[in-house]
Amino acid sequence: MANGKKLYDLNEALTIIPMSKAGIYKACTEGKIPSVRVGRRVFIPSWYIEKIISEPGA
Repeated sequence: MANGKKLYDLNEALTIIPMSKAGIYKACTEGKIPSVRVGRRVFIPSWYIEKIISEPGA
């Protein structure tokens, strides 16, 4: 991403990843989506968001 962010919170990821909030959260807890927890908040690395955007059919 051009804005230099390293992590996206769940709400920001919702605008990019075509899944529900519950679906993204579940995928993060199951390890299907890489994530970082800080307290109760869940963050998704920008490299993964870029990977999703660049995949065909995304």
